[in-house]
Formats: sequence, structure tokens, C-alpha cells
Amino acid sequence: MKTLFRSVFSIFVFSAVALLSFTACDDDEKYNFVFELQGSIVTEPGTTVTMPIVASNISSVSVSSYPAGWTVDKIDVATWTVTITAPKKYTAEDEKVEENGTLKLIGYTSAGTSVTATCYLSLLNKSIDLTDVPSNCYAIWQKDTRYTIDVTHRGEQMGEQFTAEKVDVMWQSSKDLIKYHSYDAARGEFTFFIGNEEVTDDDDNVIETRVPDGSAIIAAYDAADEVIWSWHVWVTGSDIESTAIATAAGTFMDRNLGAYANSDGATNTTKIHESYGYYYQWGRKDPFNRPYHYNMANNSNKSGYDSNGNTVRFKAATADNSDTGSEEFARKNPTTLILGAEDNGWDWLFDSHNSSLWSASQKSVNDPCPRGWRIPTSNQFAMLDIDAADDALPSAEVKDKWGWYLSDASGVKMFMLGAGRRSYETGVFTNVNNYESTPPVPWIGFYWTADTGEKDANAAKSMFFDLNTTRAVNNRYEPAREMYRANAMQIRCVRIQ
Repeated sequence: MKTLFRSVFSIFVFSAVALLSFTACDDDEKYNFVFELQGSIVTEPGTTVTMPIVASNISSVSVSSYPAGWTVDKIDVATWTVTITAPKKYTAEDEKVEENGTLKLIGYTSAGTSVTATCYLSLLNKSIDLTDVPSNCYAIWQKDTRYTIDVTHRGEQMGEQFTAEKVDVMWQSSKDLIKYHSYDAARGEFTFFIGNEEVTDDDDNVIETRVPDGSAIIAAYDAADEVIWSWHVWVTGSDIESTAIATAAGTFMDRNLGAYANSDGATNTTKIHESYGYYYQWGRKDPFNRPYHYNMANNSNKSGYDSNGNTVRFKAATADNSDTGSEEFARKNPTTLILGAEDNGWDWLFDSHNSSLWSASQKSVNDPCPRGWRIPTSNQFAMLDIDAADDALPSAEVKDKWGWYLSDASGVKMFMLGAGRRSYETGVFTNVNNYESTPPVPWIGFYWTADTGEKDANAAKSMFFDLNTTRAVNNRYEPAREMYRANAMQIRCVRIQ
């Protein structure tokens, strides 16, 4: 792996310092107050660094706040520098220490106006460099860690490279999932920090911290501010390599692509919701968000946020012309679901049906699975079936699990969530059977394969199951059900052999 960090690097995430020139109510009073380098990262406890400040018309400075364990040793207005010393211990050795945080200074003009300047500070404890293993999707599972990814390649192809004008967070599932990010154009690298989220008991006492649940889309833009390529940062609850399930059909992930975990048959609604993966249109690499509620109540969709905390909602367009129904439009608009049209066979492409976007024979440039994994084939799902124990149980005993187990001939099994699909016509969540009407129960699973259709050349094959909530004898499992390509479905990645 490449060396990840220099001792200090520039970060441009804080809107408070994005403007280098501030103008007060009096148009004649102009001033600058900003850190020249917006971040200081040190790798050894107790390290002292000096940060330069760009300032004009600032007469005095005070310290507003800084992370616990750090010290602000000196502010020199003659040279406009601030000297900072990192904590002498990591958080693991002293729980009061904050390894990462923000230093905030307040500058005052002679007229009494105040303005703030902020700087990110980090005592680097854990870092992971992924620049040597480019991918469309990065599965991340370690909390309080800084990551660096390559942003010069499309997919895993190591040939043609591009240089982006800028790289930024286009969308993330929570405001603070991707923190303190920066883009180094010279090195073609994007660096970001993943923190932690607290787990509380019934009395709201914090009992542990864990890696956050969520995903983000990182996008590279050209000089015209159009997307060149985008990457999925998938923050999940554990190492997908160590939890994989080896079946006769291949070694599968134990969870859906984009899911935090696998509920593994639990009836706890929080675990069920965490088991939803993201939804993908056949041939596209970009994820579409899961439902807001575990039971798809009101068909509401989880929204997200950009790097400034502004709400970002997934959009929909219809492939009824060659502009919206194109690979170029899909690449430039990774948060737009492209609905099918009858005239194009309900594909998200308008003029033609590109059956090479995903491939059953090799991993394609548009494959959304992390490096070392790929979309499975229908033949692999054909080696699995509804687990006999689940199939024999009364529906009342299994339907609250929101899914069921598939197993191979030797009895190795894995739990699959009945997460339904997003409709090719409307984009809404569809996940009900109609065997009972009080109300219909969400119990349908659709999982894409890499195979194209045979009966319908415009379609593609999916693994499908349906729990009959009235008569178990009518349970269905189809490893190669043909579906329109504009549907957005779940994916269960399989390891490349």
C-alpha cells in the first residue's frame, strides 16, 4: 500500500472557512481570517505542529474550542501562526481524549466584528489505504478510521485514467457519515474519516460505540461540473470477508449489498431494517436508497445529505427519449432512477438494450459489488432452494422474520430478506403478496443475477421467492425469473473464484 498521510494536508469541508473574504455591514470593513491549511493530522501522540493563518484587519484572536486532550500552545499574531500539541495518549489509553475534532478560533476586527476560523485536528490512530485496489464499491467496517480511495479509475480497470476537477460527497445517508474529506488532485486520491455511533440501553446510557450504519456516493466532476464517475462507500457492521457463507453454489456475502447486517431470521424490526440492502437497476452500478420504515410504511424513501448537510432526495426520470434513457445520463446522474417506458421494453435504456453492462462470464466495469466479489448468476441460485425447515413451518411462525433461509444440498444455509423491488414503472417499493388482504404482507424477494433474459431479450434474470402467508404449499422459489431491467432490486454478491 502507498503511504497514506503527510503530516499536514488540506481539507476543504467546512463552509465556515470556504470564503476567504468577509464583508461586514459596513461595506468598507473587509477582512480575512482563515487557516491556510484546513487540517492538521499527526501520527504520533504528543506531536507539536504549527498552523499558518491568513488574516487581515484582525486585531486580536481568542480560542473558542478544541478537542479534549489537545493544547493550543501559542497564537502568534506577528507571524500569524498557531502552535498546537496533540494528546500524549490515544483514546484507548485515555477515554477522555478526542483523537479527532475541530479547533475553532475567533478573530476580532478593530470595529468589534467577530469572525471564526476552523481547523480539523486528528491524532491518527487507524488508517486504511485502498488506493491500490480501485473498485466501484468499498465495503468499510472499521470505526474511527481514515480511508483513502483512488478516484482516477472507472471500476476496477487499471488502464485508462482521468483527472477530476473536483471530487465531493454527492449523497450520504446521514449528515456526519463521511467526515473531514479532502481531494488531492495531484495524487488522484480522496480521503475521508468514518467515526462511530453510540449504542444506548433502555435508560439511554451509552453501552458501546460501533461503526455507523450507512452509505455514500462519492462523485468525480469535470470542469463543466458534470459527473465523470462515482463510487459507493458502503459502511457495514462487520468484515464481509470473514462472515461470508461458503455454499455449493459459491461463497456468498452474509448480507445484501448495502446492508448493515443480516437479521438472520430475527423478528426484531431494527435488525430487519438494517438488513435491507440498496436497490440496483440491471446494468447500473449506483445504489438507490432503502425504505424509511422496515415494513415500507407509506412507501416512504430514506433521503440523504450532501457534504454541506443539505437534504438530497433520489429523483426519477423516464427513459422515453434518448437523452434520459442513455448510459451517459445514468453516469452523470447516479441518484436518478430511470424508469422504463413501454416503447423500449421497460428498460432504462431507450435506443438499445446493452446486455454487456453486467456479465455472467466476468466482472464488468459497471458491476456494483466490492473488489473480489461479483453479481451471481442464475445457475448459482439454481443450486439453492427454500430451506426445508422453513418451507415446512406454518406461515405464522416464519412471516415475522421478513424473509427465509435458502440452503444447498448439504444443508448450508443463508438468510435472505424479502426486500421486494422498486417498480420499473413508478419507482415505488413493491413487496406484497395478495393471498391475504388484511393487510397484504411484504414477503417477496427479488435479487438480480448477471444473466440476461432468454424468453425476453430485453429482460434480465433474477432470483425470486414468495412466501404464501395462507398456504405454505404455495411457496415459490425461482432462480431465474425474468424481469424488466428498469426494476431496481437487491443484490447478494458472490466471491470471485
